[in-house]
Amino acid sequence: MRDLFVGILLPVQPVSIILFTFYCLDRVFKYEYKNRKTALIVSLIAALVTGAAVDIAHFCVPESDTSSAAGDIALMAGLAIHALILMFLLKGKIWKRVLAVFLTSEIINTINMIFTNIQTQVFSIIEWPDRYLLLIAFLIMEFFAILLEFFFLVLIGRIRRKSDNTPLPLPFIAIIAVSLQLITGFLLDEDTGDTLASDIGVIRTVALLMILVILILFFYIRVTRKERDGLKDMNKINAELIESQTKYFEASAKADSEIRSMRHDMKNNIQVLMLLLENKEYDKMREYLEEMGEGLAVTDVSSHTGDVIADAIIADKKARAASAGVELKVTGTISGVEISPVNMCRMLGNLLDNAIEAAGDDRLKDLPSDVRVIDLQFRRTDNFFMISVTNPCAESPNIEDGRIVTSKSDRKNHGFGIQNIRGAAEECGGELSVSCEERPFGYLFRAEVVM
Repeated sequence: MRDLFVGILLPVQPVSIILFTFYCLDRVFKYEYKNRKTALIVSLIAALVTGAAVDIAHFCVPESDTSSAAGDIALMAGLAIHALILMFLLKGKIWKRVLAVFLTSEIINTINMIFTNIQTQVFSIIEWPDRYLLLIAFLIMEFFAILLEFFFLVLIGRIRRKSDNTPLPLPFIAIIAVSLQLITGFLLDEDTGDTLASDIGVIRTVALLMILVILILFFYIRVTRKERDGLKDMNKINAELIESQTKYFEASAKADSEIRSMRHDMKNNIQVLMLLLENKEYDKMREYLEEMGEGLAVTDVSSHTGDVIADAIIADKKARAASAGVELKVTGTISGVEISPVNMCRMLGNLLDNAIEAAGDDRLKDLPSDVRVIDLQFRRTDNFFMISVTNPCAESPNIEDGRIVTSKSDRKNHGFGIQNIRGAAEECGGELSVSCEERPFGYLFRAEVVM
């Protein structure tokens, strides 16, 4: 009976560590796998094989010390192989994948140690009169501790899912891993290894529980700050949107007033022209027509895309482009796709701001006017809708993994334009792609949002 319980208990630790490492990378730290289903299947297989190897090492090696060492070797080998597989299956640069897997494994091991020690302390408080009852109780508490550990990770994952759905930066993961190692190393008794000292075991158990609470609070505070920053960004976007709409409607009203004024004067103008024609005063007629032509410069209310928000944004950006010596050309209409005003502002506003900044570079000021042009296109096919912006630029941006690494010195305040475009595109079920081609005048940059 004892061997049966041992055979069930031994694989619990390797199975839980392997599966929780996969889950933590995916749902808690938000790192993306190349194929999540494959990563899950491989993790399940690795967990089962490692658990079986630990059992075999324990029961097939006769001496207890040797069997324990063989079990540890099997455990470490299984964890190492699984870590290498996860490094291969994750997306991103290799050094980031290595660090992410290594640090996550350390964090899961430490959290597992914390729950194991809490379980041991709780178990030691109760006196068990029957040996088999003790084994059953220990088995139940072992699975209960694993369940609590899983709920702990799920809770953090759900907290982050609200407003912090991006990969947790490696420095944060490193701080968590090092802090957990240092604090648990200090709290655990050095003479007994993983076992809490009996004299102050309760105090240390409470301290370990406080570590878990602090970890939850850390993620909660981080999410709250991101929500606050998100609200600030939203307020800024709304302010820009209102400003663009105001300018657009003012321009529309001005154009309408000018058109009505022209219609009012048209009758008199025709009468004058008819009189000049009858008197064969062609030179005066030409002068009069030229003077009329100068008065026909009606205010441009930009393009008519079929989306009043897009029209307002384009009207504003056209004026800004003109002041930078750049022409903004617009073709196509917006149809067959639903984009909220906020996301339209985030995508179109930032796309055009980046294009105007690049095309208005002083290094391009000597180029012909037909080169200093921003081309904005809206295209619709049977399968997708695309917003495309092309513009000249003086130098090629640093593009890594399909993402632009900002060349501006103030990285804290810059580079968010592309992030906002990408985030808005993803909210609309699309994606952003960027590319840059070398041309005789410099470079031609292209940004496309496909939905």
